[in-house]
Amino acid sequence: MTEGSGYQPLEENKHVKDLTEILKTNGLGADAQGLSEVVKCVSSMERELTKAINELTAMRKELSSIKEGQDHPVRNMLEKAADSLMKRFKSLLGKVQAIKNKIISGCKQAVEDIKDKGIVAANGVVSALNIRGDLEATRDSINRNIAHCEKQVAKIEAASTELHTAGMHLRNFGRAMMGREPVHDIKPNGKLASFLQMPFRNEIKAGKRALERNDKALERLGTLEKAAALVAEKNRPSAINEIKRHKEAVAQVTPDAPKPTKVKVANHEI
Repeated sequence: MTEGSGYQPLEENKHVKDLTEILKTNGLGADAQGLSEVVKCVSSMERELTKAINELTAMRKELSSIKEGQDHPVRNMLEKAADSLMKRFKSLLGKVQAIKNKIISGCKQAVEDIKDKGIVAANGVVSALNIRGDLEATRDSINRNIAHCEKQVAKIEAASTELHTAGMHLRNFGRAMMGREPVHDIKPNGKLASFLQMPFRNEIKAGKRALERNDKALERLGTLEKAAALVAEKNRPSAINEIKRHKEAVAQVTPDAPKPTKVKVANHEI
């Protein structure tokens, strides 16, 4: 996906904007702010992942355009790395877009509920979007992607170090043959290792930025859920008041019992 035709930032969606405005104009500024922050985090994740995919696409295209050395192992490795990362990040982007769609449909439903039932239907509207589980699943996927990339970086580092060490032994053999002292220090890995690690390091950065937005959305969502629970608890009638209200309602619909008629019998009233 690219930010071209058909792309619309979540914060610019009509249903999201309508609900935010309704909350603001009805004294629910905290809920409006919370909704806006969650929306911005999800939108930022979508942009971050889209950017990462676009970079991988450009890298893959550049590799494909190289005519010389078609079967060079470095080129083949980078192509496989780009393809693997592309698959992972497209899967992540799909999860984020599913959250985006759920927010849009949730905001649309909330606006309709408020029109039918009044502003009271707005309490807990953000938590009612039901995206906590989706955000937590996305967070786990991002962490797995980061771990995968870090593992690949470590593998390249180890392989490069091994090659460098082997090269050092060969150089020391040559130095010994010439009567020179051996070299014991291992210099940092060269440009080839850095080049191979580049796509993985870039995606680690992209993943961590997306993870930061995801965690912020979860944090803000938790605050709004607690606030909604407090409001619901405050508005919930106590058991005693509920019983009293029920008795009063019953008394209003139960007719008064007729008074007994007094009957005189032998100077006695019965």
